[in-house]
Amino acid sequence: MTSARLLDLGARFAQALASEGGRDAVLRELDRGAGLRLLDARQHPVAQSGSPDSAVPIDLPESEEATTLGDGSLALPLSIGGERLGWLVAFGPDGRRAEGEALQLAATLLALDLSRDRRIGERRDLWDAALAGSLAGAAAAKALAAEHRVGVASTYLVVALTFDEADETCELAELGALASEALGQHEIVVRERDGAALLLCPATEEPTIGKMRVAATLLPKSIARRHAAYRVVGGIGRARPLHELDSAAREALVALEIARRLRRHDAVLAYEKLGALPLLLEAAVAPEWRGFARDFLESIRDYDAKHQTELERTMTIYFESGENVKVAAERLHVHRHTVFYRLRQIAELTGLSLENPFDQLNLRLAVTIDALDA
Repeated sequence: MTSARLLDLGARFAQALASEGGRDAVLRELDRGAGLRLLDARQHPVAQSGSPDSAVPIDLPESEEATTLGDGSLALPLSIGGERLGWLVAFGPDGRRAEGEALQLAATLLALDLSRDRRIGERRDLWDAALAGSLAGAAAAKALAAEHRVGVASTYLVVALTFDEADETCELAELGALASEALGQHEIVVRERDGAALLLCPATEEPTIGKMRVAATLLPKSIARRHAAYRVVGGIGRARPLHELDSAAREALVALEIARRLRRHDAVLAYEKLGALPLLLEAAVAPEWRGFARDFLESIRDYDAKHQTELERTMTIYFESGENVKVAAERLHVHRHTVFYRLRQIAELTGLSLENPFDQLNLRLAVTIDALDA
């Protein structure tokens, strides 16, 4: 076969591989009537042309050379660097009528394509291993990254996002893509965990980490500008190295869950700013803490139910407003004297003073634990 003919075939095969037909289109270019089949390293079919009557042998030869099978078919091993990636099988004597050099050229291109898939799979495995906590330490993380030829940063900031308001048109994959675009980093890796999109953002220095954290808190507005139907909440973990990515992801998911339970709409909360709230989130499921919250809130709720008042809501908004009566009154759409009156009612019902730091601490804890237990 002339060099010009080989160049022409190479261009046709490359165009077929890049087309919608992909590997099947390459095999159709080679098909001479008996059909061809592309197998991966486990002998699973990944592409085919025609409907071969012949069955692929269970054990294909391990030879590195093209081998004629018992029915006259031709099996070409696909390998790169000594690693077996699969086989290209041209079925029956008719299959061998395809020019040998053309088959070999197609086999080389298909081997490169299978190798690319292998590298992509390994890259996914690296991040999945990190998120699963499977990396024993910094040395193991570095070795695995080098083995997979993946460049990694010294530290990562993990951002967890999910929908505050969602319908059937909302997709986590699109949310992750929108968030990555808004943050303006091409190196961000996106994974889905526990109903959230996790953004693994490389951040190597403190100024970069700080800017990334600020940008992440603004994501609800940034995403809404790109997709008006998306209302999101989220959490940010502390900056950690690759081998501690699982801890950073857990922190981000905890911060997200706190934002949801405390109804911080359109907010992305940073774990390191939450103080004792992560501990209270864990405690909220314990019967002792539930009983503690119920004991402090029961009399207020009974009064609200009996008299159709809003004492509990008033107390909650009063705390959220930084004990600012004027702001609380505006949020409740009542006169500030009404807020003062309701606070006095709460004190009488509970026997606690909102001016006493210890009593106020207990009431604040009861309100927070109840909200986190929602």
